Amino acid sequence: MHDLLAGFLIGFREALEAALIIGVLISLLYRTRRELMAKWVWGGVVLALIASVLTWMTFEIFVGEFSKKNEELFEGLLYLVAAILITTVILHVIGHASKEVLENKAERAIEIREAFGIGLLAFVSVWREGVETVIFIGAGTENSDAITGLFIGIVLAAAIGYVLFATTKNLDIRFMFNVSTSLLIGFAAYLVMKAIHEFGEIGFMGIPESFPLQVVGASAYLVMAHFVSEKYGVSLIDSVTGTFRGIGSLFGLGTK
Repeated sequence: MHDLLAGFLIGFREALEAALIIGVLISLLYRTRRELMAKWVWGGVVLALIASVLTWMTFEIFVGEFSKKNEELFEGLLYLVAAILITTVILHVIGHASKEVLENKAERAIEIREAFGIGLLAFVSVWREGVETVIFIGAGTENSDAITGLFIGIVLAAAIGYVLFATTKNLDIRFMFNVSTSLLIGFAAYLVMKAIHEFGEIGFMGIPESFPLQVVGASAYLVMAHFVSEKYGVSLIDSVTGTFRGIGSLFGLGTK
């Protein structure tokens, strides 16, 4: 039972972050009438699953094992890449949807660029978690209960991602944009904190292991993201306040 629970927690934890991002991406595409671009998301997911196994095999062959230093550096870099990609999705997908720039003459070029960016974000999100999961599987964990628990956790995380997609289809489109922006920007800041944490654990580039430093890094990211996003017609502050107003409206708060 202990192995089953341990496997479940690892599978659920590793898959939940990716499932939430995939759920938000698919919801955004359907709500902005770009359902055809969803194939880029699923293509990124499939490629990421394959890449997860190939990455683990490569490290096993050329490094001998996924050492702690290599793992921390690899994860830290992926966290930063994912944060950048999430920011890009906020600026281009949500910004373009709100300003309706897709109606101009560059519509096709913009769609292709956005589709590739969305697919890449899906790939990195799943690949990052997939590598950690595959490492767990390949690290001598041969107990069938642990493996069973692992896949149960992954399935549950995927189900939560689907519920997120299903429950947001009927939300007001502006509220949907605000919630999506708030969730994604908050998650990107969290990834910046995790990247600094991973770098601090191995002393990469002299970075110390310090929680206040992680908070400062995430805060600096949010400030930069705010000023950059405004150039794309996306106000992060308005999105967050709009999210709380929308939640209040759903529960009948703030109304007479």
